[in-house]
Amino acid sequence: MEFEHVFRPMEVGGLRIKNRLEVSPAEPFLCTKNGEITDEFIAFTSRLAASGAGIVTVGDSPVTQAYADSNHYVVNLADEYIVHGLVKVSEAIRRYGAASSIELNLRDPRKPAEMSRGDILGIIKSFALAAERCKKAGFDMLMLHFGHGHTAASFFSPDMNKRTDEYGCAAFEDRCRFANELLDAVREKTGGSMPIEMRFSGDELYPGGVHAEEGIKFVKAIQDKIDLIHISAGSMYAVQTMEYTIQHTYMPRATNADIAARYKAAGLKIPVVSVGSYDMELAEKALRENKADMIAMIRAFIADPEQINKARAGKSDEIRPCIRCNVCTGDDPHGCPKPLRCTVNAEAGRETMLLPQPASEAKKVGIIGGGCAGMEAARRAAERGHRVVLFEKERELGGSLRPAGANPIKSDVRRYADWSVRMTLRTPGIDIRTGTEATEELVLAERPDAVIIAVGSEQIRPRIPGGDDERICFAWQLDTGEVKAGERVVIAGAGLTGSETAVMLAEEGKQVVLIDRLPIEEIIFRDKNTARVHRMAMSKGVRIMGSTSLSGMTAEGAVVTDAEGKETVLKCDTLALSLGVKKRTELTERFERICGRVYFAGDCVNRQGNITTAVREGFFAAMNI
Repeated sequence: MEFEHVFRPMEVGGLRIKNRLEVSPAEPFLCTKNGEITDEFIAFTSRLAASGAGIVTVGDSPVTQAYADSNHYVVNLADEYIVHGLVKVSEAIRRYGAASSIELNLRDPRKPAEMSRGDILGIIKSFALAAERCKKAGFDMLMLHFGHGHTAASFFSPDMNKRTDEYGCAAFEDRCRFANELLDAVREKTGGSMPIEMRFSGDELYPGGVHAEEGIKFVKAIQDKIDLIHISAGSMYAVQTMEYTIQHTYMPRATNADIAARYKAAGLKIPVVSVGSYDMELAEKALRENKADMIAMIRAFIADPEQINKARAGKSDEIRPCIRCNVCTGDDPHGCPKPLRCTVNAEAGRETMLLPQPASEAKKVGIIGGGCAGMEAARRAAERGHRVVLFEKERELGGSLRPAGANPIKSDVRRYADWSVRMTLRTPGIDIRTGTEATEELVLAERPDAVIIAVGSEQIRPRIPGGDDERICFAWQLDTGEVKAGERVVIAGAGLTGSETAVMLAEEGKQVVLIDRLPIEEIIFRDKNTARVHRMAMSKGVRIMGSTSLSGMTAEGAVVTDAEGKETVLKCDTLALSLGVKKRTELTERFERICGRVYFAGDCVNRQGNITTAVREGFFAAMNI
């Protein structure tokens, strides 16, 4: 694909930007607890800058000490001595020819009506002082966060701002007053020369929120004081809209493109930036269709910091795709922040700890299993200069990755599975032997210096009384089409995989009942993605029954038992099992003694894993040889 529009330079506030791509702000939680800059944070940011992006934006940075005290491990702009460390960050970005930017934000627990005028003036002063520190540190640009319902955004929102004075929402001029005064203060403290990008929810997407019509009116009112408008969507304070702020894997890509397009079509005098699940191809498409002037991404850059360079070189199919699992955003980012990690890129967040280096001595490495972990280990070991022999008993590489991405609602995983197979086949130094079940004799004949065991796990299939018939299958077999579902389906196992299968079947018009022996509340408490898929399933007519065990099969259907011991027959044509997996103890014990150096990767031992753990352990194994 040609990227004619992506690679066009542009000018922002007198600053030349080399292309139309921005690394949008993230919270990698790699600073100290008090918000001081670390080598880890510099290395992470430097890696993003090396991507070739036109703008690299450092993420959510508190402008008050109170906010910094509740939001740890991110840059503390309230600290007057932060400039010392920030200089290193701006230099790390500038080294690669990108414009350096930083996001200034405040999440004050008080609503506008709970603040005195002195409080408001103090907030404005805090933003201005923080901006001045960024200028002193050598940053080229500023991003002011006026979106997602945070403090700065709340002053424009009649739903959040119940003040009755000039900072209230009685008149449109009053609604804009806080923004105008804050922008004036920032301009004054920075000398008026730093380009300002405003991050804004183009539509808050809930009944009482700010919608596009009034949002466009607001941007037109303040556009002479900013240089870019960065259009996101949703509010962190309206939970039902958060999936538009941080999109999950079940949503369409370029999620908010049409919202940005409305602002672009409104005749603004400033460029419009669009954000929300873009990749390189979708970025080019949005720019070509004039839906935006620039595209911002973060998760795609974390998944593959080389994506721009690969696209420029005509190697777009080598870009490692983001699967939008949101591991990088954290499961409880402010309650229990953890350093950033990425499911598909094991280097992310570990740049100072474990970047691949050429092996000091090339070794022969045998890898047993061509699934997710085995392919990651093979690629990484070969890239380091080792000679790899990869054994896979099936005719094709992929292992459980292939069925994991077969469900139509799992297109992100399918893209990653295809990429992983494609890149393993292309990587020099890997002798791939598909259709070959590894035996001790075969592996020993290679005289390996090290062996990586990545044989995966196997599906649990309990004995089901009366259930020895063709109506029973695994849920993944329905996903792949290996087995065709009847009109009435019972799925045993309401975890993520079974629930995803239920959604797929319901979309096909099947009658689906999803059961689990655990209470549903316990299942969804463990995993927010499962909770999300349960909501999707119920909206499509799936019946979900917790505290319900599979007891047997009759000619009519599945026999289930509830928590009180009462048996019921759920009429069905197909019973699909999604009851988890078990480790391959026999296989691992057979191979772990055949070589002096044996490593394990994936869920073949210890626990049920996922793509995150498989990639990480395959990566670690390759780094340890």
